Amino acid sequence: MLSIRNRPLDPEHHWNEIHQTENTEFTRAGKMKQKIFFMYAILMAMSGQVFADEMRVEKAVKEVVLRGYTRSIKTATISSEVSGRIIKVSYEIGDTISREPLAAIDPTFIDLDIQSTRIALSGVDTQLQKIQSRISYLAKEFQRKEQLFTKGRATEVIRDAALQELDQARLEEESIQQEKQTLNVRDQQLQEKKERHAVTAPADWIVTQKMVEAGEIVQPGMPMAVIQDFRQMVVPLSLSNEELQGIRKKGERFEAVLEGRKVQASIHYVNPDFNEQTRKIHIQLRIHDYPETHRGGLGFVLPVVVESEGLRIPAAALTNRYENPKVLIKGSKEAIPVTVLDASDSNVTIANDPGLPIGTILTEPKGR
Repeated sequence: MLSIRNRPLDPEHHWNEIHQTENTEFTRAGKMKQKIFFMYAILMAMSGQVFADEMRVEKAVKEVVLRGYTRSIKTATISSEVSGRIIKVSYEIGDTISREPLAAIDPTFIDLDIQSTRIALSGVDTQLQKIQSRISYLAKEFQRKEQLFTKGRATEVIRDAALQELDQARLEEESIQQEKQTLNVRDQQLQEKKERHAVTAPADWIVTQKMVEAGEIVQPGMPMAVIQDFRQMVVPLSLSNEELQGIRKKGERFEAVLEGRKVQASIHYVNPDFNEQTRKIHIQLRIHDYPETHRGGLGFVLPVVVESEGLRIPAAALTNRYENPKVLIKGSKEAIPVTVLDASDSNVTIANDPGLPIGTILTEPKGR
């Protein structure tokens, strides 16, 4: 006879069994979700690859290489503003301008003019002191005669004569004051002119042409030197509209090559004028962060992708049986004859065709 013994229930053991069962179910569900996600990712990748592998009609493009040479961002001609003999030229070609003037012109005659003007000013000040002293005396004299006239002890003629003399003295003072102002203005003009005997130029610019030497006589407007600001370099280019659009598609800053070194460049300006003879647009590109010596004539290279005439299709979409090239639109059974303009390993450029708008999906012909 089979005997069955009832085992007492252990609550902790029962809870562990339940917890293990739940963990097992959770793990199975997690693995199932991972499998589903993995399969979905594979399908998406396959879908993207299929889309990427679709053979489409695109606008034909080509790569052109733009070449140019650097120059300074600014150029200036320094000219004399005064006449005289040059007594010193402080810089040679290639020197960088510092605080010292570019050149000095003999200031002997301007110094004498300033001295003469200041002597005249001193004389005018003396005249003013005299006339002001006289006005003070005449004013008291007129006041005394005015009182006598009021008391009937002086005639009107005597009083009017004193007033007339006082008025004349005041007019003379006003005339002397005007003369002093004129001399002050002349002194300021001479001081400005003397400052221009020291020919200055912007600091940190570089002398690229020297046109005078010490001892030569210069006249106002005579060129003395050419200086350039090489702290920033630019590259002038003459481009077609397609080439300009190709540069603009690169963004605000783009990569170029200067003397074999990669640099950053940007558009400095685009001249709105159009050269009807060359049919080109003049622009300047600014060079950024070039670590070597800045100067003119550094070789600049910039590859640009531009649109060209015709359409571009994958080479696999073209059949050329019996020297009669054709393409087949996806979903169509009739092949379209095309004219080949250019070909590479992977793409073919064909002439524009109204039956092949951009974006048309092609299929690989059978029996190529």
